[in-house]
This record gives sequence, structure tokens and C-alpha cells, in this order.
Amino acid sequence: MPTGERLLQIAARLQARAQPPLPPELVPLRIAGVRVGMAQPMVAHFLAQTEGFRLKNRELVMVDFGLDAAGRTERLAQASRALRDAQLLTGWRNELLSVRAAPGGPVLAAIERAACRPLGIATTAVHLNAYADDGDVVVARRAAHKQIDPGCWDNLVGGMVPHGETLEQALEREAWEEAGIGLDRIEVHRGRAFSLMRPVPEGLQHETIHVYDATLAANMEPKNQDGEVDAIETRPVADVVDAIERDEFTLESALVMIESLTRRWGIATTHGLYLYT
Repeated sequence: MPTGERLLQIAARLQARAQPPLPPELVPLRIAGVRVGMAQPMVAHFLAQTEGFRLKNRELVMVDFGLDAAGRTERLAQASRALRDAQLLTGWRNELLSVRAAPGGPVLAAIERAACRPLGIATTAVHLNAYADDGDVVVARRAAHKQIDPGCWDNLVGGMVPHGETLEQALEREAWEEAGIGLDRIEVHRGRAFSLMRPVPEGLQHETIHVYDATLAANMEPKNQDGEVDAIETRPVADVVDAIERDEFTLESALVMIESLTRRWGIATTHGLYLYT
């Protein structure tokens, strides 16, 4: 089995990838008077030419005086469509995510999911590590048609928390869509959370991921329902850790797996990577 020292070394390498120094040219984004994102320079300068935004003191500011959350949502919808038409964002999802200044804070607006990374807006996700009753890990390979990390290995369940859903509601929905599992049939344990803030091709990924664990019954056979998964396999923990070191898992799922193993084995992690919530 992997040693605690090895897991901590892996965690440190993953953290360096998940939380690197940010490009200095990113433009802070303010909505309702508070900072909510870090926009790509091209995106910021494009929006500053529209009616709903302006550049002030090197920040991109939404002109939203007197607007409530619904009004800000509509202004962001107009901005997202303009960015799409200008080919400054891709992968339109028709899915709204909440805009907050801090994780768990008040919802200031909602925005099209595809616009979050170009604007550096923080998102929230849930992931479930699924264990077989003998301690092996049930993992899923992302479909080849996925826009991000196609063909990489992932936790059995993982996905964004849409606007209007709680963490638990999102986990329950994702568990069914990705694995055909009803959470009322298994005991789910909540772990810790961690954040990624790193440049990606779409812009800036700023995401808080909440980790959950569950052990599946021997007669439970996960089956993907939404076409987002190409394969589901049960693998020994040691094989999964080896694959993480070979970068065969997505960065997010690797951090989720290491969080689970260090927590379950009582290995203290350092540097504030994993936070209790």
C-alpha cells in the first residue's frame, strides 16, 4: 500500500499544479461592489466596450447600481452571449452557476457556466470516491468527446453545483447521471474541501471541490446514464495511486482521491490544501 510519506509528496506536487502563481495580467472583476473573478485581458477589454461594464482602476466593473440579483443575472446573460458571438468563450452549456464573492456567501447573480473561466468566476463542485466492500476503488474514465480532460480517469461521481442546488442535491443528481446510483441506497460520508486556482486554456479555473466517500454494496453495479463516461472499473488503491503519479487522472480527481486516503488513514496534510467545511 502507498506510504504516508508518498501520499504527502503526491499531495504537494498536486497542490503546486492546483494553486500556482497567477498571471499578473488578469483583470479583477467586480459585481455588486465586490470582487468575484479575474478576467482574461481580452475578455475584460471586450466587455468594457459594452454598455454594462467599464474599466476602473485596472478592474472590470459591472455597471449594476440599483440592480438586484435577477437584474445582474440578465446583464451577465447579455455579456455571455456577446462573448460567445465574439468567440471569446466556447462550450456553451445552457446551465447557470451561482456568482458569489466567497464560497458559501450570498448569491449575487447567476451566469452561464461557459463564461465562468473566461471571467475567472469561482465555481463549486462535488466529487464522490466510491469504494468496493473489499477496499478497492471504483473509478470512471471520462468520455472521449468531453471538452475538458477527455479520456482521463476520474472519481466515480463528480460535477458542478448548478445555481439553485445544494451540495447534496447536486451530488445526488450526479450520482444517478454518472453511475446510476441512488444515494438513498448507500451511506455517504462527507470529507474535506479544497480549492483550485490555476490558468487553463479557457481562462482561470477557480473552483472549490467538496469531497464525499461511500462504500458500494457487492451487488451494486454502477452504470453511466448520461453518456459522459466511457468505462467504469474497480481497481486496487495502489494501482490508482500509481496512475495518479502517471497523470492518468484529472487533477481534480487526483486531489479528491488523495484527500480521501489521507483522511481515512489518519495522515495529517500540511500547507492548508484540504479544509474542513
